[in-house]
Amino acid sequence: MSQAGTVADLVLDGVGHTYGSRSATAVAALAPLDLTIAGGEFVSVVGPSGCGKSTLLEILAGLRPATTGAVHLGGARVVGPGRRRGVVFQQSSSLLPWRTVAGNVALGLELARVPRSERTARVARELERVGLTEFAGRRVYELSGGMQQRTQIARALAADPEVLLLDEPFGALDTFTRERLQDELREIWRATRRTVVFVTHSVEEAALLSTRVLVMSPRPGRVVGDHRIDFTHRDQPAAVLRADADFVAFCARLRASIGITHVAEPEGALA
Repeated sequence: MSQAGTVADLVLDGVGHTYGSRSATAVAALAPLDLTIAGGEFVSVVGPSGCGKSTLLEILAGLRPATTGAVHLGGARVVGPGRRRGVVFQQSSSLLPWRTVAGNVALGLELARVPRSERTARVARELERVGLTEFAGRRVYELSGGMQQRTQIARALAADPEVLLLDEPFGALDTFTRERLQDELREIWRATRRTVVFVTHSVEEAALLSTRVLVMSPRPGRVVGDHRIDFTHRDQPAAVLRADADFVAFCARLRASIGITHVAEPEGALA
């Protein structure tokens, strides 16, 4: 992967989505959105339930076509799933239960016909990164929920994507496991500086991990707040940051904005 600062930008040009069918009334989930995510940014997307956060991520992943507009990565239009983007979902159902942890992490590399020696080295590197080296030979159904999520993250990283897309990856986990994986993801980003788009309902999670937080309005989702923050750049341990007065105050303002957001509110209103 290219070093930070040379990674391609992710550009959304009028991207919107409307759900509908012949038998149902059309529902506008995502209003046309113009947005540039610079290479190397960690961008979290927060907002009320049903505001189009997951729809947006699916469009970025190429898993759902936009109704309007287009997504470009480094000038190339996104028209479907691709190796330049890695995806991690909330549930670990995409893991193959008949494969080992190492086998699941290697899957994308096998499909890309990466030579065996390089494949083995990449899998070992990412398993070490997420702390699963000793579980490489286990079946995924033998793992805890947190370990399964680590496996998903390792699989996405092993493919060496330019952009990592995560949809509530820790939402189903207990608080202790969630905080531990937040800490690990924070360190992974600090080490790799990959572009990350992270959907979450947790304002604390967004503030802890991100360089930028986007606030979306109720349906149809619009970006009504765009906040650049530096908590993840600080050398303080995550446990110390969570108690930092500035961090707590920002989270309180962000939480309040989600409760009162309306489409006429200007971007950056809380900056």
